[in-house]
Amino acid sequence: MRDFETYKGKMFKNSLKDLFPLKMIPLMIELSGISPELNVANIEREQRKRFVQAVKNIRVPIVGSRKIEEAVVTVGGVDTKEINPKTMESKLVEGLFFAGEVIDVDGYTGGYNLTIAFSTGRAAGKLS
Repeated sequence: MRDFETYKGKMFKNSLKDLFPLKMIPLMIELSGISPELNVANIEREQRKRFVQAVKNIRVPIVGSRKIEEAVVTVGGVDTKEINPKTMESKLVEGLFFAGEVIDVDGYTGGYNLTIAFSTGRAAGKLS
């Protein structure tokens, strides 16, 4: 709603740059079912709900892996203070879970990032 308020005078297709990478915006528009040219101020409540559901339920299939030479280690990400360590759920946004390298943890090479990815992924995916 904050972004919709910020961009209320813009077309829907021009209102998503703060939410998604540029290459992802056309897909999100398609999944939303909202006309890209529709003014944000004219988007109805039901359309917003469908958009939120599209965002929350997007599936990204893994179709393969890349060569180890292309692997990149980065530092930074979601602050661990903002995550419940037992469930990996955000303390700020209910229903949002984190796992792996999107979390601001890093260690020496030798499998530590894989251990973090697997253990946080398991915690985030574990059903109560």
